[in-house]
Amino acid sequence: MTFVGTKKLIFLRSLDGKVLRKIIIFVLLAVCLYRFVFDTRRLKGIVLNYLHVEQNRYNVSPNVYLIDLYATSTTTTFRCIKTKPLVRNISTTICLYNSKRDRYVSGAFSELTSIWEEKQVTRTLQYLIRHPTIHFIDIGANIGTYTMYVAALGRFVLAIDCFAPNLVRLRRAVQLMNVHEQVVLVQNAIYSRSGEYLRLSLDTANVGGQRIRQPSHRYRETKNTSIVNPYIVKTITFDELLPILDARSIRSVLMKIDIEGSEGFVLETGSRIFDSLHIPLIQMEWKIVQQNNNQTKRIIDFLKQRQYDPMEIECKMLDSEDVRSWPDEIYWLKRNASSFC
Repeated sequence: MTFVGTKKLIFLRSLDGKVLRKIIIFVLLAVCLYRFVFDTRRLKGIVLNYLHVEQNRYNVSPNVYLIDLYATSTTTTFRCIKTKPLVRNISTTICLYNSKRDRYVSGAFSELTSIWEEKQVTRTLQYLIRHPTIHFIDIGANIGTYTMYVAALGRFVLAIDCFAPNLVRLRRAVQLMNVHEQVVLVQNAIYSRSGEYLRLSLDTANVGGQRIRQPSHRYRETKNTSIVNPYIVKTITFDELLPILDARSIRSVLMKIDIEGSEGFVLETGSRIFDSLHIPLIQMEWKIVQQNNNQTKRIIDFLKQRQYDPMEIECKMLDSEDVRSWPDEIYWLKRNASSFC
């Protein structure tokens, strides 16, 4: 045995059992702390994917991921097109998926001739043109049809979507149209609780329109989980976005809510926003919502309490006693905003 080895053996023998146990516990705690920090950073990497998050200039919750609109992405193999001009010849740029993967939204676009939900987008622009102080909140922005047309009109848009590939395309469109100052992009899922990690469903024909899985499928990280996984999303509450609206001095907005059956979470967690802002009109996808009786009742009760009435796009009021007869997409009109119809 070498001299150094002999010294180590003498040192270890000189330690009593209590001291040795303390050293072992300290080492184990240090390892656990390292793993916790490493895993937390890894989990953040899963959620942020290949998007860049900008500095928190709006003083929002750390759970809110604000996308840096000036950052560039290496994933730019998608196609961007100039869109069909709508009312007042307003046109914009949209960046698409392959229509085989996204047959509904991307598949609806044909350069200069057709767009996704043309009738609804046109109606939104008409509302905004008639009311020049009103801006827009796009919840479930997808690749940004509404966001980009409203930004082209010169209004502010707060756009929220949890699916990173959607926001990569939307950010590129913002850059091509140079509307950075009119748009804020948020990469989160709005949910009943903030700071959770949830999985999204997979739809091979509707890649941009993902649903949050039920809480029983809540995400738990495992060692073999990929670090790049856009189907893992972090949750926020709607009210956590109020500092952005305050900082931009936004006091009146139209709102579109299309988040594949999670619309109720916006209302459930958005009382402060609804109390702070004038929101004369809300466009809401109803097709999936109406499959859940409890959520349907909560949405109707929340909006009725705030003096909203349901109607179709053509301003025809809907029968509140016959919810099953409502169309797949509805509008909620504030009773003091009759000028919208």
